[in-house]
Amino acid sequence: MTAGGEQATAMSGSVTPDPEAADPKDAPVGPAADGSKGSLRSTGSTGSTAQRPWWVWAVPFTFLFVLLCVRNRFLFTTRLYEQGDAGANSILIEQAKHFTLLIGNYSREGFNHPGPAYMYVQAFGEYLFSDALHVVPTAWNAHMLSVFALDSAFVALAVGVVYGWTRSLRGAAICFAVFIAFAVAYPPIVNSDWMPYMYVPTYVVFVIAAGSVVAGRSQDAWIFALTGWFLIHGQACFLFFVPVLTLAVLAAVLWPHRRTLRASAGSFVREQRRVWVPIAVISAVFAFPIVLNLVLHWPGDFGKYISYGSSAQAGGHSLHQIVLYALWFWWPHRYAWLAPVLLYALALAVTYWLSRGPMRRFLLALLAINMVSSLAFGVYAAVGIDDLSEYYIGYFYWSAPLVTMLVVVLGAAEAIRRRPGTHGVQGGAGSVIARRAFALSTAAAVLAAAASFIALAVLPDTHANTKDIDESLPRVVATLAARAPGKTIVLHIDHSAWVETTGFLVQAERSGVKACLDDPWWTFMMTRQFICTPAQAASGRAYWFYPPHVPASATVILRFSGVAVAPAPTS
Repeated sequence: MTAGGEQATAMSGSVTPDPEAADPKDAPVGPAADGSKGSLRSTGSTGSTAQRPWWVWAVPFTFLFVLLCVRNRFLFTTRLYEQGDAGANSILIEQAKHFTLLIGNYSREGFNHPGPAYMYVQAFGEYLFSDALHVVPTAWNAHMLSVFALDSAFVALAVGVVYGWTRSLRGAAICFAVFIAFAVAYPPIVNSDWMPYMYVPTYVVFVIAAGSVVAGRSQDAWIFALTGWFLIHGQACFLFFVPVLTLAVLAAVLWPHRRTLRASAGSFVREQRRVWVPIAVISAVFAFPIVLNLVLHWPGDFGKYISYGSSAQAGGHSLHQIVLYALWFWWPHRYAWLAPVLLYALALAVTYWLSRGPMRRFLLALLAINMVSSLAFGVYAAVGIDDLSEYYIGYFYWSAPLVTMLVVVLGAAEAIRRRPGTHGVQGGAGSVIARRAFALSTAAAVLAAAASFIALAVLPDTHANTKDIDESLPRVVATLAARAPGKTIVLHIDHSAWVETTGFLVQAERSGVKACLDDPWWTFMMTRQFICTPAQAASGRAYWFYPPHVPASATVILRFSGVAVAPAPTS
């Protein structure tokens, strides 16, 4: 293999093997042709299990991470203080820094999602970028850099999976180009810390890795496990999606071995430690906080998941409403049904007519997994979503058009991969033309990747959203602390003031000021740490956070963001 993964050009007069020709190693996984018992083995695009070169991972990660840092260079100099959803997440991140966090981000349904993985990533980012390297002035800035790094890592994983099948710079460039093109259409999927956007690159890689494993490349199973566990930690709905797609993958992988399942599984355990050991380690690490939280606080939030799923609040939509909701993610305009119909028809056409061998198997597996994901999304919309006008709930389903488009482009590129002749000596002139065509197609893929990259670089929306930022929070905390020396600040809030409250509480924690909210209903968002005990409520200094309309009897002492602060009336 050359650096680009392609076979070296043969010397004049020598025989060059056809990369599309059948190879014994490319045979489908299953019992051996001689009737002996097979094992669960993996195959790649050429049957190779060679390590992917470092640049396949490093280049896309570095390019995207550097782009996001440069476009958001204000993070390195401007002191920014978060509130709203970002503030609620920062409350959890503060706990993660002390390794006490066992739950995930809050849900508007009044519970927390299953696990803290995303929060621990941002806690590590705060430690690295703020506490250790001091490259950013405030904690939220560090959180954003860690989000950039995580999203860039997921894009790099997708590129690595595709390269494993194409073994070419062209394949890697195509995957990067398609992914970044979607980021151009929806920039927050790579530059936002809002959780619905953060699920998108994770789920896309989960689907792509699932297709790779189904097609026979078990080396990518660790990526499938890693992204699946991240998703489970991130949102309760993935307790449905991840098992459904995992069962689909297992069914596809095990079906050829159904008559020799025990022997094949035993051989797999003995011979494929590099496959199952990483999966076991990843699963143990990610399962630990969920299991520990269940042991300590049984049944945790899982009881609330079941209650919500069985309530009249979830689901209850007509088939027409469900279809329209799903189609929105393909094309949010009129005649949206044409988008999946035409894209899938085109994807099937290029897969069957222009690709062959293991690459065809991979593309078909991607389409099949994408279809399973779409069916699962329809079920989720039917029984799990309360309001189908809230599209953010299903942003991760942007994976469907992205993966389908990836199949179309990869399949079309395969038409240029073929060379004159099969299983024999290739003609000199025809071989030269084929090599030049392949080189031109590689150049076109690289140019497409560069064009997508440049478009994302100049797009105004690549600038991270700072709508949940209030730079006055340190002053507000200091002012109230000065009015209540040595006492706990006890907050009472109108419902709409939760946005400012999260920011106040996390800033108070960072400043060493004791503060709490005297309303246990908000535990799901503020956590038990910031809900007042009876002793705190009785001995602390109480304040109200009012929305813009303040009661006539209130004495406003300061205003910030969208609220007015007044001492609570004494009873």
